[in-house]
Amino acid sequence: MSDVLSQSTDADSSLIILDNIEQFTLSEKDEIKNKKTCFIKNTLSKIDLCDKKISYYVHTLELNKILETIIFIFARLFNPDIMIIFYILVLLYQAIFNKNYFFVVKPLIHLTVTFILSSILKYSIKRPRPEINTNVKRIHNLRKKEKNFSMPSGDSMQAANFAIVALFYFNISFLGFLIIPFVMFARIFYFCHYFFDTLVGALIGGGVSLGLVFPLKKLNL
Repeated sequence: MSDVLSQSTDADSSLIILDNIEQFTLSEKDEIKNKKTCFIKNTLSKIDLCDKKISYYVHTLELNKILETIIFIFARLFNPDIMIIFYILVLLYQAIFNKNYFFVVKPLIHLTVTFILSSILKYSIKRPRPEINTNVKRIHNLRKKEKNFSMPSGDSMQAANFAIVALFYFNISFLGFLIIPFVMFARIFYFCHYFFDTLVGALIGGGVSLGLVFPLKKLNL
């Protein structure tokens, strides 16, 4: 009888020890998870602060009317409405003079994919746009027209997309890539974005557009 009780006590003790080990392991895992979460949050916070410091220099920059007018053109150049008008004009030119009615189909696919991806990312990340600095003079108030989120910059995505399209479909060499930094600067200048918004936008836009080139080349259009 005493042996049975002894075995029962040993079994209970083993269960308690195993339970304690399991609880300790779970606690340890939670601690590691919390540390990782804190590390990620701190890192993102530092990146955000760095981004805003870089952007501050452009946000507070003031230019004369001629330079700002040039910057304004780049700030508006790759808005979806203007891009659609551009491709319609190209289509009309190709249809009338070259009898090529499908020339802009592939570029329009690029435009559509990057636009949809930009919208999805904006509403997933939900980064607020910069506040307008009322102490800084701007001839045009583009910021009031922007109602959605900031990250990534859709215009920078379209600028990088256009550079790829220009290279592979319009044979404009690498000159199209020179437009990208001007668009990035212009979007920051008008408080529409922070620097990293435009950088991420340009990288994603260029990468996605490049990824579309080779599959679309197989289409006989």
